[in-house]
Amino acid sequence: MKYRYILLDDDSKSILKMRSVMDQFSNTTCVGTASTYNEGLDLILEHQPELVFLEINPLTKESGLSLLLINELYRYLPIVPKIVAISHDPSLAYEAFKFDVFDFLIKPFDASAIRKTLLRLDKQSIFNEKPNELVKNLPLQLESEPIEIKDVKTIQSNPQLQSEEGLTRVYQELAEISALLRQVLEKSNSFQTSEDLSLQISEKITDLIQEKIEGVPQPDWIEKWNAKAFVEKPTELKSHEVKRNLICIKSYGDYRFLELDEIAFLKADNNSTDITMSSGDEITAFKTLKYFEENLPSNFFRIHNSYIVNQNYISRIHTGNTVCYIKNSKVQIPFSKSYKDNIDQILTHLAGIDFGSI
Repeated sequence: MKYRYILLDDDSKSILKMRSVMDQFSNTTCVGTASTYNEGLDLILEHQPELVFLEINPLTKESGLSLLLINELYRYLPIVPKIVAISHDPSLAYEAFKFDVFDFLIKPFDASAIRKTLLRLDKQSIFNEKPNELVKNLPLQLESEPIEIKDVKTIQSNPQLQSEEGLTRVYQELAEISALLRQVLEKSNSFQTSEDLSLQISEKITDLIQEKIEGVPQPDWIEKWNAKAFVEKPTELKSHEVKRNLICIKSYGDYRFLELDEIAFLKADNNSTDITMSSGDEITAFKTLKYFEENLPSNFFRIHNSYIVNQNYISRIHTGNTVCYIKNSKVQIPFSKSYKDNIDQILTHLAGIDFGSI
């Protein structure tokens, strides 16, 4: 796949060095460079490239280059380019990933670093295109693997699998398939409509577990694969067995499953969102509030630029003070006039009458 990219940096020497590194890759093409926030924003909106390299610690403040550019892109583009944050300062990596950047590179970077970024981009693009097709064609992909694992007898009789190395390869391949399926589910981007896809995946993986692994001896060392392979049977892939209304929050390989019915409200925090549970626990998700507004079920309403509330946890609405009270707590959430229609809907749902007709 050919990737168009834009370089945003107020250091002209640095841009020349980056261009020389990028020129080594035939699957990339530069569509422009810019040294200021406004020039960069205009360039991205004009060309809408697949990749943007963004200096987040510019030489001068006058350039305006910063991670805030990402928030601006979400205002105008349905699909935001993959942002690769770049800087001489490695301590800025944590802040960059809070803005959900695709990668962080320390300057001066070399061809090796770019190669890894592009390979990750190639890998991710597979899951973005046709997730349902990916699931449907899984058996074909599986049977094309170097080691055939069509049934238990094949596994047990295959001389390649009579050693630790051979069995490791089988489990490693299944682990990679499990990771692929996890990402397919994530990329469905819908908490309500992903159930059908989840069911498809669960059926595929059930076949893999029951027909491919069963009967194969599992020595002690194989436990290290259990965290990756579907031996652990993640909850989100068993929707036909356990009916749970879940949302998965992922951070650096940590998958946290939250019951939607236990979420009281969500609050925007720059490019991340703080989720407050009915217990008072707070979890940070590296997604924008708009993302949750578009994907949460109908009992969640956006009532402010910074807040989404679960109507089931509202105990009182004071229209004079423009605040909502959260039950079993002292929390008061403001609502704005621009979201008055949503407040009216909440009132109608909770009180059972049409307030608009009064």
